[in-house]
This record gives sequence, structure tokens and C-alpha cells, in this order.
Amino acid sequence: MDRTIRIQIDRSSWPKAPQLPRFPRSFMGVGVETMNVPAILLKIGFLTTPSSASGVSLSEFWAYVRYLAAITGDSDLRLTTAFANLDAHQKTILSDDFGMGVPMTWLTHALDLQQICDGRYFLDRFAAQASATVRKKARRGPNKVPDFVARDGRRIWHVIECKGTQSGSGYQADQIGNAGPPPTGGIAQKHSIVFPRNYSGQRLVCALSIGLEGVAGNSTLKIVDPEPEDPVVVEAADLYLAEDAVQRGSIAKALRLAGFEATADVTAAPMGRFASSRRDPRRRYEEERLRMVEERLAIAQEELSREGGIRWRGRDASFRGREAHIVLPRPLNIDGSEIQKVILRQGINEEVLSELRARPGVDSPLPTADVSWDDAGGSTTIDTSDGFAALQIGELFRSEMQLG
Repeated sequence: MDRTIRIQIDRSSWPKAPQLPRFPRSFMGVGVETMNVPAILLKIGFLTTPSSASGVSLSEFWAYVRYLAAITGDSDLRLTTAFANLDAHQKTILSDDFGMGVPMTWLTHALDLQQICDGRYFLDRFAAQASATVRKKARRGPNKVPDFVARDGRRIWHVIECKGTQSGSGYQADQIGNAGPPPTGGIAQKHSIVFPRNYSGQRLVCALSIGLEGVAGNSTLKIVDPEPEDPVVVEAADLYLAEDAVQRGSIAKALRLAGFEATADVTAAPMGRFASSRRDPRRRYEEERLRMVEERLAIAQEELSREGGIRWRGRDASFRGREAHIVLPRPLNIDGSEIQKVILRQGINEEVLSELRARPGVDSPLPTADVSWDDAGGSTTIDTSDGFAALQIGELFRSEMQLG
């Protein structure tokens, strides 16, 4: 189930050499890309799973069931008329999900993004440890945190804001915005975090204009690199705290998708209920916090000790997690085949689970802790064949989708 997407990269928005960031070599010569739709849906499922939440995953199977029926049989990526005519609220959710899934699937490969976490979680966790003062996080505008913070295989940091629309290129340009003053759109919304010069990578705003069935105009992903303004600065001495935040955020997403929710909670928020939790100088409140931490650790250890779930072999590792058989509301005709159900399998490396079982809670920054699973993630690989897609993050996590 492959579809083509036009990619437009505004090279003029990158600074002139020797200023940073440099225009990536992997962005050169890009025009039309072929992308696998089930792989995009697996990415949407991963990205929209919260690192830290209370007993609920907001979109465990949402993308896999709902969006399979949204794509036409055309060679390029287009939404069916039925989905294009959804009410405004549902159209916004769909546009946001694809506006996130398409660019992040492409960027993960183009930039070798190995650890990705939500910008809001990153700042909460980083600020709690660095005693940083983070500007109040708004839902829109200059004070909104970027969608994602990511670190690549060379340990370079990237800040990414994603947008999606079904309203054409004009609205796509509005979503990207401009530098102002005041800055608007996605350009305003990613002006939040700056890393040390030698570790600072791309600062991207991505906007996907989604093509519609029977309407002229292809799906187009536009990428620009605007200049940051008034950011939160991560100092070189605090980089290990930034590493802790992105590692925890990425690993917690994987744990939650594989069914280990209590373990995901203590991984994402080891000091209490929230990523921002920290030690309290007031004795009574500190005792309450410690009791809560112990309770959460006990639940996580019990969860990890269960023998349930499924086991299977993926690329270079054995995984344990869960499998779901999802019967579609009605059969779908996808590229000439009738699809009646989706089999979804998601799991964590068994060696990682074994180490977590022995020590489910680590409250010190992961780069300084005596654990081996902190950097278990690696390059993301995607395997596809007829009716099948698999997404694997290093040897940490594997997610598979089989259409049948």
C-alpha cells in the first residue's frame, strides 16, 4: 500500500554558510517520495501515544482502524470523499495525525532520528532536573512548545513542529507562518528550545497539504527552517539531562504501546505522578511523594513479572508484548485485496524487560545511571510487503501490522 507524496523544501530558509544549521545532504534532490501507508499509521500510533499518562493510551488502535479506509486507491496519497467531508472537528484530528505521521516518517529516515519525544514532556522533565525556568506553555503562538524534540545517530538535536491541512496550499502557507514580528504559525510555535552549537541540528516546521479524491492537486509536504527567537537554552553542562528526557520519553512510549503501562509511568515520571515531579523540601509532602513512588514501583514490578503476552523474533532481537486482532466495521478493498481485519503486534526487547524487572525504577538521569537499556533505541527500520508493515526502533521496540 505505497503512495507518492511531493516534498518541497525551502532551501532559502536555511542560513548561509558558515552559519548553522547546514542544509542536510539527505534533503538534496528531493522531489517525489514513495511512502508506505501502514508504516505511516504505525508511526502515527507511536507518536500519539503519551509518554506519561494515568492508565490510558489516547490512541492505542485509533490510527490502524480509522485511517485505513481514508486513503483512495490512487498512486498518490489522497483522502476519500467520505473522509474529506467529515465534520470540522474530525477533519482537524485527521489532518493533525497525518500532518504529524507523514513528515516524521520521512524525517526519521532522512535525519536518522533515533529518539523522539513530545516537546511538552521534554521541557517538563528537563526543567524539573535542571531547575530551569520554562516559559508558560500556551496552546498556540510563540509560547507553545514544539511538537517534538529528537536526537539522531550522531547525537545531534532537532526541534520539529508539524502541521496538516486539507484546505490547499494557501492554508498550508498560513500554517507555516512567518518570522514577523510577531512570528506566526508553526514558525512561532517552535521558538522554544536551543541546544549548544556543536550539538544543534535542524529546527524544522513541516506542513502537509493532503490531496483529496477527485480534486486537482497532490499531497505536498513543505519543510522550512526558520530562525528561533527567545528560546529556552539548553547549556552544554546540562546536555545529559536533555538526553535523560528524550530517552525516557521515547522508551516510555514504546513500553506503553507494548502493554506495559505501569512501567511506562515510572520510566517517564520516576519522581512522582508527573514528569515535572521533584523532591519537596517540606517533610510531609516529601513523605507523600515517596509513598507514591513506592506504590508505583510495586505495580510496575508486578506488571513486569507476569508471564502473559506474546513472544516473537524480530530484527536481531526477541520481543515480548501484545497482539490485537481488530475486525474492521466493513471489508475494505485495498489495492485489489479485500481486507476484513488488522492484526497488530507490538513488543519490547526481552533483555530490556528482564533488566527493568530487576530494577524498574531509576530516578537519577539515565546517562549517569548504571543501566544498559537507556540507549537501547537506534535507527528506525521499516519492512514492508503485500499487506504487511513493521517498524522497529533499534533493538528496543517493534511494531507490526498485518492486513487480512
